[in-house]
Amino acid sequence: MKRFSIVSLWDVLHFNAANLIAASSYLSGCASEWRALIQVVSAGSALPPILRLETRLHFLKSVERLRDAAKEMDMPASYDAADRAFEECLEELAAEKRFSAHELQKLANHADRIVHAFNAEVRARLFFTLDWRHSSFYNSEVQHFGQAVEDAFPGASRDIEEAAKCRALGCWTASVMHLMRVMEAGLGGLATHLDLKAEGNWNTTLQAIEARLRETGKKTHGKDEEQWAAEAGTHLRFVKNAWRNHAMHANEHYDEERAVAIFDNARSFMQHLATRLQP
Repeated sequence: MKRFSIVSLWDVLHFNAANLIAASSYLSGCASEWRALIQVVSAGSALPPILRLETRLHFLKSVERLRDAAKEMDMPASYDAADRAFEECLEELAAEKRFSAHELQKLANHADRIVHAFNAEVRARLFFTLDWRHSSFYNSEVQHFGQAVEDAFPGASRDIEEAAKCRALGCWTASVMHLMRVMEAGLGGLATHLDLKAEGNWNTTLQAIEARLRETGKKTHGKDEEQWAAEAGTHLRFVKNAWRNHAMHANEHYDEERAVAIFDNARSFMQHLATRLQP
């Protein structure tokens, strides 16, 4: 079962809350009216009432509407209360008869249980909206860095997804932290490609990679490799700055502008590496 889900504004608007409020209000009204009748009947001031067919049908329809909504919104307490009430009240309300005080009390109790459970579970559900500029990054079905990066760096897939989700949610610092892990995978792959050993100290590794990229020339490695190395070096300068700032400031916090820039540049860096670093 999913812990939570994201719905569009259209889905929210399309969900007919007015009908649910009307159903809940009707059940509450029935419970109040029937409790008043119980007092009158118990005092001997009136005969047990005959509930109109329209009242009985509306009561069952309201229970059914709340039951269906509770199932759709994954509210187990509300669904159980409504489902039990519908089953037990259906036979009770099928016949036109005079309802005793005991029978009215039973119907009123069912109505109260449904309304109380539904109100409690609805209030416990909080909704948030995503900035439309970043909302698409929440989609887990999208490969936010592209298939080539997924193929070249399968171990980074989880952090790419989490970085994208954090971007969608506006958790800028968390997004950058995941991006650092993604770029670490890229730097390790680049070091291996250049016949370098990735050191525990990434500053040392970055310097060695940068020096090796400068050594890549057209005569020794070919024109394509020279161009690829030059472009990798351009990306690497960004990585060095991002890495240095992140490493030197443990309590660093990132705003939207910086986090988005790091995300977009990290994606470009990893995509460039993926053109050469295939598994």
